[in-house]
Amino acid sequence: MIKIKYLLPILSLFLFACKKEQLLNNNPVKAVQLNIKGLVLTDTLEFTLNDKNIGEAINNEFKLNVSLFNSRDQIQVRKKNDHKAVSTISLSENPFNQTKRIFYDGVTFSDNVAITPVKNPENMGFRLRFTTTFIDFYGGPVDVEFFDEYIDYDKFEFVYKPLNKVIKNVSGAFSDFMELPSLEPDHQYYFKVYKSGTKDLPYKSSEHVFITDPENNYGQFVPFAKGDSQLISIMPNGDANSVTDYYQTADLSADFK
Repeated sequence: MIKIKYLLPILSLFLFACKKEQLLNNNPVKAVQLNIKGLVLTDTLEFTLNDKNIGEAINNEFKLNVSLFNSRDQIQVRKKNDHKAVSTISLSENPFNQTKRIFYDGVTFSDNVAITPVKNPENMGFRLRFTTTFIDFYGGPVDVEFFDEYIDYDKFEFVYKPLNKVIKNVSGAFSDFMELPSLEPDHQYYFKVYKSGTKDLPYKSSEHVFITDPENNYGQFVPFAKGDSQLISIMPNGDANSVTDYYQTADLSADFK
């Protein structure tokens, strides 16, 4: 029989070995907390894990039935009406509190929409997206060019001064970030939309394009907001069957802050 005075050192060595083995574990399981916010413009989305429904979203209303997840979990996103897969949300080990900012318009899905703060507090920052249901839209990305608009009182005409600022390859997903400086009094920002890589309107036919002056079809940008950063959606005036002069713009950033 082993005496206790000999058993205690052996037990200590065993516990030390177990601790050392645990420290060498390269595959730890870690819990993280997840919050989801954003904007779903069409359909109702379901969030599932291991084929179990854990929440859903429509418009800017997001509901998760659980908040703690394994950092290795893959959350599936699907349409509620037909269970068609949309995307997958992956989690990471850090940080513990994680927020996914979801955007879905029926075509484009993103879970990392970012509102980038401006570097210069005198500027306004933004990301753009372009969308249309027009039947004759050419189907690819667009380039958006910016202009300084003001009135030339000597000539009694509007002037659109190019700023040499263009965001290229804008699609249904939000674009790269841009900042615009503050404006002089009585000046406004306007923009033009082109088929990517050209100076042409982004339509494959002009049969249903009812624009008064196609070469000067400008859109008025959202009001300048010093120090703010926005997510701007641009679409042509019209519907699926025709488009007319100008563009519609909307700031969607409130649902992602």
